[in-house]
Amino acid sequence: MLSLTPIIQQLEHKPPSFNALWFRQVAGAAEYAQIRPDALPLPAAWVVRANEKSKHLGERREEITVTFDVVIAIENARVHTPGETDDLLLQYRKAVKTELLGSYPHDDTKAINYDGGRVLQYAEGDIYWADTYSFVAEITNYLPDPPPFEKAEYQEKLA
Repeated sequence: MLSLTPIIQQLEHKPPSFNALWFRQVAGAAEYAQIRPDALPLPAAWVVRANEKSKHLGERREEITVTFDVVIAIENARVHTPGETDDLLLQYRKAVKTELLGSYPHDDTKAINYDGGRVLQYAEGDIYWADTYSFVAEITNYLPDPPPFEKAEYQEKLA
């Protein structure tokens, strides 16, 4: 299992080319689980672990594919032109994708890939969207198996 903290930290800073207000909060799964929509400062984003798959590569070696969602929430405000809120959501999605695509969350991982997106909720007040990303890592830091058990060895008690 690998930490998603580097990805959260990467998204905390507004890209220079992004012209709108950046996320007021970028957090992880624990904060996402405690959402109170009435008290939520928007726009906001959460990096939430979605899935991990493991492929055995040999003794003490595994290839792990880590899949995570970046959930983006913006206000669904009444605007002057149709589609303006959806266009704003698209700007955030493109900015996050630009920041993450091809980056390396850890020194020993492959680059982050974009795997698609989906709506979580289009509500009167807010819009929640999840884009899915993944990266692959080879894990080799397992300890070797202990030697086979042959017999119990008792130590004498010292007086």
